[in-house]
Amino acid sequence: MARIEQEKLFPGLGYAGFIIILATAIAYGMIPAAQRYTWVGWIVGLLCLVVYVVGSFATIRDYLKRRSTRHGTSALILVLLVLGILVFVEAISARHSARFDLTASKRFTLSEQTLKVLKNLEKPVRVTAFYQEASPEAEGARDLLDQYAYASRKFSFEFVDPDRFPGKARRYKITAYGTLVLETDAREEKITLATEQELTNALLRVTRKGEKVIYFMTGHNEKSTEDYGKNGYTGVKKAIEDQNYVVRDLLLMRAEEVPANASVLIIAGPKKPLFHEEISTLNRFIDQGGHVLILIDPETDTGLKGFLKSWGIEVGQDVIVDKLSRLFGADYLTPIVSQYAGYHPITENFNTASFFPLARSIRVAEDVPEYVQNTELAETGPSSWAETDLVMLKKGEASFDRQKDTMGPIPVAVVSTIKHETKEAEGEGLGGGEYEAEESDDKKDAPRPARIVVFGDSDFAGNAYVNLSGNRDLFMNALSWLAEEEDLIAIRPKKREGQPVVLSYTQGRVIFWASVVLLPGAVLIFGIVVLRLRRIAR
Repeated sequence: MARIEQEKLFPGLGYAGFIIILATAIAYGMIPAAQRYTWVGWIVGLLCLVVYVVGSFATIRDYLKRRSTRHGTSALILVLLVLGILVFVEAISARHSARFDLTASKRFTLSEQTLKVLKNLEKPVRVTAFYQEASPEAEGARDLLDQYAYASRKFSFEFVDPDRFPGKARRYKITAYGTLVLETDAREEKITLATEQELTNALLRVTRKGEKVIYFMTGHNEKSTEDYGKNGYTGVKKAIEDQNYVVRDLLLMRAEEVPANASVLIIAGPKKPLFHEEISTLNRFIDQGGHVLILIDPETDTGLKGFLKSWGIEVGQDVIVDKLSRLFGADYLTPIVSQYAGYHPITENFNTASFFPLARSIRVAEDVPEYVQNTELAETGPSSWAETDLVMLKKGEASFDRQKDTMGPIPVAVVSTIKHETKEAEGEGLGGGEYEAEESDDKKDAPRPARIVVFGDSDFAGNAYVNLSGNRDLFMNALSWLAEEEDLIAIRPKKREGQPVVLSYTQGRVIFWASVVLLPGAVLIFGIVVLRLRRIAR
């Protein structure tokens, strides 16, 4: 009786252990809330299997000695070997896979800016996305996060249902579905919109060291960051803040020095000339390695002509005329800028045209100091010219004069890098080891190179034009270079728009007949033929 009970007990435990382990695996995969308790099922199932193996050892040993068992074992080993190879290939492909985006709008391709940010990640960034499991928005967010994780191994993410895990939602203070939390060891950022623009901005916020302040000079009727009109700079201010800079105003005539925390000083279209004391303050700022962005409109005396001349930048007393602009619906005083310096970080790989409403020429002067490196950054087309007869221009009777005017291309932007050197470092009349030691000390104590970018127009970045073609990207690229963040220079993420498929009448009829008539008809005919052949064979 005991023998019979033993023979029934141990196999029963074996079956029970197998069923318990299978049920535990299903619960682990299908019921996230039960994952924390599945360890009980694993332990109970394994204990049942161990008891079965120990109690039925003799039966198992006799079974393994059979010839059929040996053949079956060989087949099992072969199957496991094939499965192992498939798993190995899958693991290799998961780490070294390739993706191809065949959509016309490159919907599943991250922008160059985002890719640069991900490539330069120094610390791991973890993202926790709080979505309901059945939420349709979760799938789009997962696709976007998967693109980020594919581009960088230091970027990881997980999805959490706040209804199933309320404790975790409370810990992160989640108050709305669709919230994404980005974390590093030191910082945390939250966003409620899963777009590339928002996600990359949040990524910059959690990885940036300190904060960078952008100052706009005031006091000379410059463009205002608080003006929502067409000439205001509220659009530029938002673009700068979206890039995670701090924007502040600076009344330079009241300040003895430009603040030490100024990453960039912007002088945007002053209508009144700067005072001598302000020019002196700007010179000291440049001598200390400061970075300045200057936008000068035509027919205005800003007082900056001599200041820029000392750094090898010449401001033209003219207005650029481009009659080709009328082909694009613009005024002939709105020149098209489509030629850029391809070797400079600001405009490298930048191929988008920009529009400069009412611009003057800005070119490299003939006499440039040896320690200054200037580059003409952007030019108008060859059909444009720099008009110097402003009286006739206002009457609408201006025409190109070979004696006074300059034919295009006309430069409208110049970028300058100033590497300060002392007289001792220049080595005038010095030599030997004593000079080498002095030169080394001078280089060690020298300030960082100063940077200046000058545009011959300020309206191209105003509210009315900042989002036109490449205007916004050109302005932000210049600002990123001045702020010494070249890794941020790229085309910003664009809004994704739906592209409906429009079929012609012929294409529609072809698809209808192929899918509704021909394909089902072919299957029906094939079935009839097979049936007839079987009847004939009988």
